[in-house]
Amino acid sequence: MMRPGEKRIYAMSEIFAPMALHALGRLSGDLEAFQSELMLEFYGNYAGLKDDFSTSAIYDRYPHLFSQETLDELSITPDENGDPEELRRTRFLRAFATMGRLDSAVKELTDRASTYETTSTVNLDGEEIPYRVIPVRLRNEADPERRRTLFDAKLVETRKLNEILLARMGTVHDMATELGFKNYTHLCSESKGIDYIAFADEMEMLLRRTEGIYETAMDDLVGRMTGRPLSETWSYDIPFVFRGADFDAHFRGERLLDAFQTTLKGMGLDPAARPNIVLDTEDRPKKTPRAFCAPIKVPDDVRLVIKPTGGWRDFEALFHEGGHAWHFGNADRTLPAEYRYLGDNSVTEGFAFLFNYLPTNSLWLKANLGMEDPEEYVRFALTNKLMFLRRYASKMLYELKLHSSTVNEEFGEVYRVCLQKGLRFGHTGHHYLEDVDDAFYCVDYLRAWIFEGQLRQALEEKYTERWFENPKAGEYLMELWSYGQKYTAEEFAKLVGYVDLDPESVLQEIERGLEQ
Repeated sequence: MMRPGEKRIYAMSEIFAPMALHALGRLSGDLEAFQSELMLEFYGNYAGLKDDFSTSAIYDRYPHLFSQETLDELSITPDENGDPEELRRTRFLRAFATMGRLDSAVKELTDRASTYETTSTVNLDGEEIPYRVIPVRLRNEADPERRRTLFDAKLVETRKLNEILLARMGTVHDMATELGFKNYTHLCSESKGIDYIAFADEMEMLLRRTEGIYETAMDDLVGRMTGRPLSETWSYDIPFVFRGADFDAHFRGERLLDAFQTTLKGMGLDPAARPNIVLDTEDRPKKTPRAFCAPIKVPDDVRLVIKPTGGWRDFEALFHEGGHAWHFGNADRTLPAEYRYLGDNSVTEGFAFLFNYLPTNSLWLKANLGMEDPEEYVRFALTNKLMFLRRYASKMLYELKLHSSTVNEEFGEVYRVCLQKGLRFGHTGHHYLEDVDDAFYCVDYLRAWIFEGQLRQALEEKYTERWFENPKAGEYLMELWSYGQKYTAEEFAKLVGYVDLDPESVLQEIERGLEQ
């Protein structure tokens, strides 16, 4: 996702030299096998089927994918005359091999961190609460003192986790310079073809433009839910603020799957015709409450995992991961593995957001949940959306500082200041590592929000505001999904009729909804 303006992805004079076709084929085949094994391991741990997280052996089976020899083969040279497909595939593989080199170097630390999160518990009044379940408990805890107590208990475990995460990030930063990059930011920018400095300027603009409506909407909501102003609220209060219990009567658990399947059928997308997309809704004690999609073998084995916790979040979570699942599950299986597993993750996140926000659409709410007067809920949902946009913009600005310097515990204060400045409620610095996803994934999300706004607007222009009831819209999405992630978010934006990625669509949606 790039910005409106001079956002180039890959200049032809800076493109990766194409490899021989046989080398591409070999790496492509091994890439698919590696990704499938890795995703199966991820699925087992996060779905609560196994306590340990063991990726080290998987990396050890495919060392050639991340070797210096492979990186040299995929080296950059000025070549304007190569086959465009070979150039694109080589570029994707170079980024994968580079990031994989770092992942392989910290695989034991990654396994330790994930295993710790899975097995760690917090004791509250004699009850052992799994570490990963604490966000759900905070969301449902009406007593502010108990929220604080639970949060403080969690921080004891977070500090221990930080010891692992600090060693992991320090190693990643060191590896980036060993590979010839100025720092980790430079490595990610070059690998992904994204100018993070230019994007940061755009996010600063977004924060300035939305500051007034954000503070007004959040102060109103927080005041009603907690009796305190936004400035006196803490991060552990926010899950409760957005619990949305007043809307539970509409977002009932027994309607969840039916609403999702009915929506798909309305677009001519019959779930029964896609047995390759498996829905895992079983409640397991150590299953992460954060829904996810595990594309184990694209498009033949895609698993959508959700642990319903009650209320509107279940609907958004299922629809979000459903967007991922239907994207991966409908990719053209004849595409090279690079286009089915790699590429710009803003694309699949954009398709996920497209579905994610259907349960906040007033027309959808009336048609599918019988919500006669959805305006209050739509405002609530838009406030939540804006909060997350500002949160991720703030995270991106923080991560630019974090990844351009030598990482140390002092960045806890940098994290606290960046998040408080953007969100206007209290934060602890102890999440300065736990709240960071690899490879600037926060930027992928931000770009996805921008792409989603443009894609949704294009669908409304082509098929009216009720596009989600039009089989023609389903056919159109199927065509887009068939490309996997061959194209970048910028290229998809052009495919649907825009000149470039531009946040105007999503910003106007929020402004219209919150300024009324």
